[in-house]
Amino acid sequence: MKIGIAGGLGILAAFFVYSLLRPLSITGHVVVDVYAVAVLVFGTRHGEIPGAIMGAVCGLIVDAFSIGVFGLAGLSLTAGGFLAGFISRKINILSWARTLLFFTVLSTGMFLIWAGLNVLVGLSQIPWSGGLILLRPVTTAMAAAFFHELIRRIEARHER
Repeated sequence: MKIGIAGGLGILAAFFVYSLLRPLSITGHVVVDVYAVAVLVFGTRHGEIPGAIMGAVCGLIVDAFSIGVFGLAGLSLTAGGFLAGFISRKINILSWARTLLFFTVLSTGMFLIWAGLNVLVGLSQIPWSGGLILLRPVTTAMAAAFFHELIRRIEARHER
């Protein structure tokens, strides 16, 4: 129950930020993938199965907003959520630098899966936005590392 509420709040927060970024800036939603941030943080905090479910739900929401093929973002976000939960249990990501590196590798992998599926299907164009989309993995990883550390510190403060 607690995981479901946390996941729902994460999806609502991502939806709210995405809804603000899209009309304010033509490139803001291209540079930071807010749904990937939510999936990476949630998967790392709660495990691989909840992370995969969160990735599938967020991916379907992203695909509903896009004009492209339905399911492409869902596959990449599901894989990212699962891997975030699975790998974070196997390695130490307690320091901020390790967390940032971990999220950078995962967000780059999710971006490559999404771009590769778009090229493979060939029906959907990648919104290059003058090359700004290449910043997406790094900015997504920075945002995910920031929120992961913020949540970790808030939980540590409440435990005192």
